[in-house]
Amino acid sequence: MYLPEWVQPYKEPRTEIKIIKGSYYKYEVRYQYNKEKKRTDKLTGKLLGKITELEGFLVSDKDSLRQKAQQLPNVDIKTFGVYNLFSKLLAEEVVSLNNSFKKDVAEKLLSYAMLRWAYQSPIKRVANYHAHDFCSEHWCKELITDKQLSEALKFIGENRASVVKWMKSQLQQTSGDSGRFVMMDSTHITSVSEHLGINAQGYNPNHNYDEQVRLMYLFSADLKQPVYYRLINGNITDIKSMALCVKEMNVTDVIFIADKGFFSEANIQQLTQDKLRYIIPVHRNNKVIDFSPLLKASFKKEIKTYFTYQDRIVWYYQYESSGKKVVTFLNEYLKAKEENDYLLRVKSHPEQYNEDAFYSKMHAFGTLTLVYDIAKDTKPQQLYEVYKQRNEIEVMFDSYKNFLAADKTFMQNRYVLEGWLMANFIAMLAYYKLFSRLKKANLLSKYSPKDIIEISKSIHQTKINGVWQCSEITAKIKTLFKKIDIDYLT
Repeated sequence: MYLPEWVQPYKEPRTEIKIIKGSYYKYEVRYQYNKEKKRTDKLTGKLLGKITELEGFLVSDKDSLRQKAQQLPNVDIKTFGVYNLFSKLLAEEVVSLNNSFKKDVAEKLLSYAMLRWAYQSPIKRVANYHAHDFCSEHWCKELITDKQLSEALKFIGENRASVVKWMKSQLQQTSGDSGRFVMMDSTHITSVSEHLGINAQGYNPNHNYDEQVRLMYLFSADLKQPVYYRLINGNITDIKSMALCVKEMNVTDVIFIADKGFFSEANIQQLTQDKLRYIIPVHRNNKVIDFSPLLKASFKKEIKTYFTYQDRIVWYYQYESSGKKVVTFLNEYLKAKEENDYLLRVKSHPEQYNEDAFYSKMHAFGTLTLVYDIAKDTKPQQLYEVYKQRNEIEVMFDSYKNFLAADKTFMQNRYVLEGWLMANFIAMLAYYKLFSRLKKANLLSKYSPKDIIEISKSIHQTKINGVWQCSEITAKIKTLFKKIDIDYLT
């Protein structure tokens, strides 16, 4: 359709201009795939306005009302503590995300990550949470609709290279040799979508064989937090995805720390083929383990090698077995506990436990055996300490599913799902940073990260005479936040 030159400047993507009774009108358009016709149809949407040669583009009254409705409501009391806690914990990440993505996309991502972190908010509830939180004074000062957020998440999902570049910058924060140690694990997320194309039936520990996707994570032993994630098909095993994850991150000289049950000749061969270094725990009944030194009455005198871990002595000895480097550790505190537990079960469950089996297993109680392949010399104590951090990745996945309520997804678009996972990843970073501060302050026995977040929700700012003022805070809360180095709330 021919349009005069004075109309041409008003042509924009996802809009069309129609001539009705000699006048020019601008409409919103969208595109939708038609399964029956097997083609994409163009659908005309709402009227945006009229175009005249004299006055230019005139916004329609209805669209003007819609735009006003999309503006933030005038809220004079907003939750303040959540935004300040989140932004303080992720101060560096906030800067790097704003440098990695367009400002409006980065702010929507940060807002949604914070609302996932604090409220486990689905996309449809973001507008209300955002309008009543102080983050709306800093991130996205206009109303965030569910459509706008979905578009931002889709943009992030479509730009995986930018996401990976940002994650690489986080991994580069590691310092010293411990930066080489990376734990990798995956978790399943049940998906009820019929359009993703990557969800499939696959194994998971809960023996739930609904269609699922898998989420692979890298966890830095130095930073003690996740540094990478990748979405993979629900029926793909970890070993097949591991090399590709390392390749995408383009990290060199990293050491994969496996979990129990991973050890097998096939997996070892695959790791060697993919040129991946590793530390793998071995079940106590595996023939690769040599327990003979522990069978001697004076084994300590012969071994003569030990170190201190959490104020307890750990004995160890190194050897080779079937061409593999092996180290076996003995924690006598753990040994005594396991012996005690077993003998109690002999009395309570005699059908499963008996004294003959106890004596045959005595030498293995309290032991941990690791098979490893490391390019550089690493002391056994470092191997032991790094492996013990593996428990933290299990905590992460429990937190991911329970704390974020992220064990199921109903999303129908692969790219929106990718963006949703990025928001969850940022939320998990904040969770771990808060966890680390509580641990450092010896407060984990009294408070969980969720407790601190709930307390922060009680802190508001109120607009008084046009100026935002912080609500009163008790001395107890002030002291608590100060202990975790969050004293900006006072």
